[in-house]
Amino acid sequence: MTKKKSDEAKTKKVFESKYDPKKLREMINAGKTADQIQKAIGIASKQSLRQHVMRLVNDDRMFYEVEGLYTRSGNTVRVGKHGLKLSPKKLDTLGEFPEGTEFTVEADGGQIILEMISVAGAEDPVEENPVAGPEGEGDDLAG
Repeated sequence: MTKKKSDEAKTKKVFESKYDPKKLREMINAGKTADQIQKAIGIASKQSLRQHVMRLVNDDRMFYEVEGLYTRSGNTVRVGKHGLKLSPKKLDTLGEFPEGTEFTVEADGGQIILEMISVAGAEDPVEENPVAGPEGEGDDLAG
């Protein structure tokens, strides 16, 4: 048996867009930033706002520039489903950290503090040659 068309119509979800060209146009012309526009319109992501701006550009046949819409912060870190992730790219904005560098993590109020405790390779003792004595004694192992 197949589904009846009336059953399909009842189960389909209707997506309602928050696209409001008049309000969006006013906010852009007033010089609002992308974050301010997102909050005012109730859009959750920058990608959705980009789609709204592109739709407005297409409707008006005019270019609109919104501050902060296409830029990414190089030092912003977010907590994702796998926790807090600091990628090598993010760490490069702070300086060079060789692989294996260790940090301690502390939470102080609204801040997370990373303190470097060791740099990879800095604590390794210099390996001495146990065969060689002072001033070349024992250098000739062949005989």
